[in-house]
Order: sequence, then structure tokens, then C-alpha cells
Amino acid sequence: MALENIKFLVLWVTGDCNLNCKYCYADGKTNKESMSFEIAKMAIDRCDKGPVKLQLAGGEPLLNLELIKEIYDYIKLNNIPAILQMQTNATLIDSKVARDIRDMNISMGVSFDGTIEINQYLRGKSPKVLSGIRHLKDEGIMVNLNCVVTNRNIEYLDQLVDMAYYLGNVGGVGLDLLRLTGRALENKLEIREATEKEIKYALKRAYLRTREIERISGRRIVLREIEEAKRRIEQPLRCGEYCHASYGGSAVVLPNGDIYPCGSLIGNEEYYMGNILNEDSIKDVQIATIAPPRCRICKYKDICQGACPARAIINNNGEIPDQDCVLRRTSFEIAEDYME
Repeated sequence: MALENIKFLVLWVTGDCNLNCKYCYADGKTNKESMSFEIAKMAIDRCDKGPVKLQLAGGEPLLNLELIKEIYDYIKLNNIPAILQMQTNATLIDSKVARDIRDMNISMGVSFDGTIEINQYLRGKSPKVLSGIRHLKDEGIMVNLNCVVTNRNIEYLDQLVDMAYYLGNVGGVGLDLLRLTGRALENKLEIREATEKEIKYALKRAYLRTREIERISGRRIVLREIEEAKRRIEQPLRCGEYCHASYGGSAVVLPNGDIYPCGSLIGNEEYYMGNILNEDSIKDVQIATIAPPRCRICKYKDICQGACPARAIINNNGEIPDQDCVLRRTSFEIAEDYME
């Protein structure tokens, strides 16, 4: 079968990476193999219904920039209705790479976890990251920062907002709660999940910082989770799904052609979708979560999008963890206060 239901296609263009993040969920699940154009083309062609969001990921996708250019040329030449996105550590972006990204009109997400010192501890090469973001700025490219929330950086979220403001080309910050897999397990004595209390306090403080910056400068740095909460309050009963993988609309294709619904579940046989080289092997896979009893009595149950299903599987045997609930609930509370 073709990947006819796929609306979000992730091409894992390489398993290689030039960083050694302390919590990386991909560590040990993929090798350093790079994707060929033949595999990429086959994956794109199997999503024949379009339009599709096409995310370039890894590893560090810019380690395979030549393939990314080939993918762009193929999409352009064949008028394929794909929207290109990239999640990168930005360390490899110089002025030439920034121009290439601009010319290919790729939406950019950059991983950064707090202050320079905190990011250096968790991820490394912070000066290179900031240099890459500045090169993107020189080409007029806006980015969003993506922060993995842990006990090590939760208290610095308001300072991450400051960083976003001073960089000048950051539109917003998204928060991903820690997945207890890969390198996070190896470093479990140093890295742990943030507590519910820490999340609630830090999120409120970060949001107040965005309001203060907007009042002083007129420029707005959005927090993704709170903006999503505002949209859902404005359009009641829009419960929907957390992500494309929740309804079977997502596919992550590895360099060898193997397919999973989410990058966090690579190597989990229960969620193996087949191989792109064997059409008969491909099957639909949805990721379901188990809503705990507290969800049934929650004030926001009819509009909440739930929690990351892959994180629920990895961290809590499929049941939505407490930290996810407090992140959503606090976002709704902040959104309500703002709208009132």
C-alpha cells in the first residue's frame, strides 16, 4: 500500500550527529547511516495523496545537506505539494548554508535548552548554535526554539525567553518534556524529569517574561503550549489529536527504509510499520494513550489535545504522565487569565 493516509512525513536523512546531548532519545536506536536519494524519493512518492508536511530530521540533518538539496529539487521539479521543515542543532549553519536554507524555503526549528551555560552542559557547542541562528537572521529567516525540559533547565525558562528576544529572529519557544530512553537513562543520576511543581512555576514565570518583553519592546515571543491553549479556548470542543501519529497520519522513514510512526519509538517492534522498499509490508499504525481518571474530571477535558503518546508509552506504560497534565492544565489557566 502507499502511505496514503500520511500527512506528516519525516525523512531521517542521517543517523549521524555532531553533538552528544545528555538526554538524546535516538542514541543507540539508529546507526550513523545516511539516507540515499532513492529511499527519500520512494518515501515521497508513496505519500501520493498530498499535501504533506515533510520534516528533515536525524541525527543532525545538515550532515546530509546534499540529499536535502536533491529532495528540494525533486519536489520543485515535480510540483509536489510538500511543506519543508527542519529540526536542527544549527551548529553547521554558516552564511552559505543559511542561503541554501533560504532558497529552499525550509521552516526552521532549532534545539536550545536555556542559558548558554545550561545548553552547553546539556548539548554542547552553544557558541556554534548562536552563530548559526545569527546566519539565519542575516538571510531573513525566522526560527522557533525547541527546549527539552529537564530538572537541569526548568528554572531557566524565563531566561530562554530573554535569549529568544535578543537573538532577534526567534518567533517562539516550544517545550518537550523529557523522554526516559536512550542517553537519558545512561545519565539518570544527572538528568531527571522536572516535577509538576517546577513545571507550573517555571511556565508561569516564563509567560510573565514574554508579557513584560512585549510591553517594553512591542515584540512578542510566544510559548507554543500557551498559544495552543488559547486557540482551543477560542474554538471550544476542538479536542482532536495531540499529533499526526495519534491518528495514523505520521511516518518516520529511516535511512534503510524502515518506517515508524514516531522517531521516539524507533526500534520498538510493536510500532514497526514496514519498509519503504517492500510496499506489501507497509501498514498503518496509530499510537493511543490511556487517559487517567483525573482527565475525566478536568475542567479542560473537552478541549485538551492530550499528551505526547510516545512519551506516555516510554515513560508511563501508555498512560498520560502527571507532568504532561500539569503542563497542559497550566497552559490553559494562563491562557484563560490572559484572555480575561
